[in-house]
Amino acid sequence: MKVWGVVAITLLGMAFGADMALAQAETSQERRVPTGGIERRSTSDMPEVFGDPSGYEQPKAIESAPVGGDILLREQSSTRIDIPNSIPEPDRNALAPYGSQIFTNSSLVDRSVGVNPDYRIAQGDRIAVRMWGARTFDSILVVDIQGNIFLPEIGPIHVEGINNSRLSQRVRSSVASVFTDNVKVYTNLLGTQPLGVFVTGAVPFPGRYPGSKDDSVLYYLARAGGIDPDSGSYRDIEIVRNGKVVAELDLYRFLTKGDMPSVRFSDNDAIVVNPQRPTVAVSGDVRNEYRFEFDPSEGTLAGGVLALAQPIPAASHGLLQGIRDGKQFNTYVPLPQLAAFSLADGDAISVQADREAETIVVNVEGNDAGPSAFAVPRATRLGAVAQLIEVDPEIADIDAIYIRRESVAARQQQAIDRALYELQRSVLTGNSISATEAEMRVQEAALVERFVSQVRTVAPEGRVVLAGSDWRNMLLEDGDEVVIPKKSDVVLISGEVKVPQTVLWKEGRSISSYIEAAGGVSNRGDAGRVLVLRNDGSVEEGSVRIRKGDHIMVLPAPTDKSFAVFSDIIEIIYRVALSAAVVIRAGD
Repeated sequence: MKVWGVVAITLLGMAFGADMALAQAETSQERRVPTGGIERRSTSDMPEVFGDPSGYEQPKAIESAPVGGDILLREQSSTRIDIPNSIPEPDRNALAPYGSQIFTNSSLVDRSVGVNPDYRIAQGDRIAVRMWGARTFDSILVVDIQGNIFLPEIGPIHVEGINNSRLSQRVRSSVASVFTDNVKVYTNLLGTQPLGVFVTGAVPFPGRYPGSKDDSVLYYLARAGGIDPDSGSYRDIEIVRNGKVVAELDLYRFLTKGDMPSVRFSDNDAIVVNPQRPTVAVSGDVRNEYRFEFDPSEGTLAGGVLALAQPIPAASHGLLQGIRDGKQFNTYVPLPQLAAFSLADGDAISVQADREAETIVVNVEGNDAGPSAFAVPRATRLGAVAQLIEVDPEIADIDAIYIRRESVAARQQQAIDRALYELQRSVLTGNSISATEAEMRVQEAALVERFVSQVRTVAPEGRVVLAGSDWRNMLLEDGDEVVIPKKSDVVLISGEVKVPQTVLWKEGRSISSYIEAAGGVSNRGDAGRVLVLRNDGSVEEGSVRIRKGDHIMVLPAPTDKSFAVFSDIIEIIYRVALSAAVVIRAGD
């Protein structure tokens, strides 16, 4: 019986009533894609369909081709201190607000470590002063409300506002103005005055938190649990001192441009997180899937939000959903058109890559001198591509051309997966009425699991057989691989034979003779069930005339001692052999 077309072969006998379909396993092969143009050869005896570009525009060859993170909170002694209020976990079923990545991944935030040289001395700072030589002094002095420290016999020394790096020089010069000889001075700023800052507004844990003047706003916000993801604004944060706003913080500007206001906190300052502004959720083919705030006073066009979401290069369209005039509103338009739409609070945008490429890529296996890939217009037919393929008719078996197609391979894999699922289900859900039968079931299950693991390693080729058809008018798909086999003078024998090997083809030699040349059928083989895979990808079964380049595959046979599921295993082996040209050995 001659079987034409791998699609028909795959569908033969594969109508299983499976309740569940296993995940489709896709296969891909990395192909070599050369650079440069297409070199043409003037071979007079080359078939007309190959290498004749007349009337067709030659395609070109394809050239080979979370802000934030873990942040540590340290006291001035460089020790780690956990923030007492843990940051709430976001709702995993909803998009997180943009900016929440600053706080979500860590319960620790950086704070100032020690005092840097550019720190400006302020009231309340503690300074160690030591003098030795003609005069001695050793004490810790506190900067008073006038910005001075007081040294006996020297008097007040004004230090407020000077950099820490200049502190020693200021004290030394003051001492030198009184004691001109043999007095050495050493100073050290021990630490800044501790203070308390209120964090309030839309935060999970409002309160007063200890820190220092130079701790960042992010540190204090983290101490309060971050910003409430449902009610707090990441764009409208104020620092209030004595009832007046002294600084404003927009975390969007911090995330996109690194802008952070320079604030030196005073005791009892307040950080106020204002209510959340209108939001729009952006998901789909974007780099940043979040809920974004927008300020209606600054404009409501979707372009600004899309810029923050960063659609991927392939993204082409957007679905905008929301409420307008009390009614559900939906529109699906290209992204440039969507950018001009006005947004409303609660809108949702789904960005999609919904633009078909104008060209497809077709790979070629078996060409001799030309490129191994072509970019051709969509809806190109095989005959047009064949005109561009350079082959040597003395070597290439042009009549045996066939195609490997990813979509066919995927359907073949799905059919095999379904068959394996049915096989496993029949073994694992069967009932046993005796201990002996139960033991057989266990052995059956072990056999099936080993067999399934073997089959999983085999990837269908997705062959589309063209022999006997007008293949020149066949439409190509993106990723198709046109295979032009090489002419061969040998025959391959594999499967359930004693010595799989390749032998020289001989005119008139029978199929049984070739099998005998491979040592004959093994004790597990079925001499009556032999597949012959032709060079053109077609498959024939039984005793047929062998041609050059054929592949003879002997399938296994069930025996009297086999398990009840062995016949199902043989059927799956048959289908795998058809789709992948591989014979699985059952029971190994």
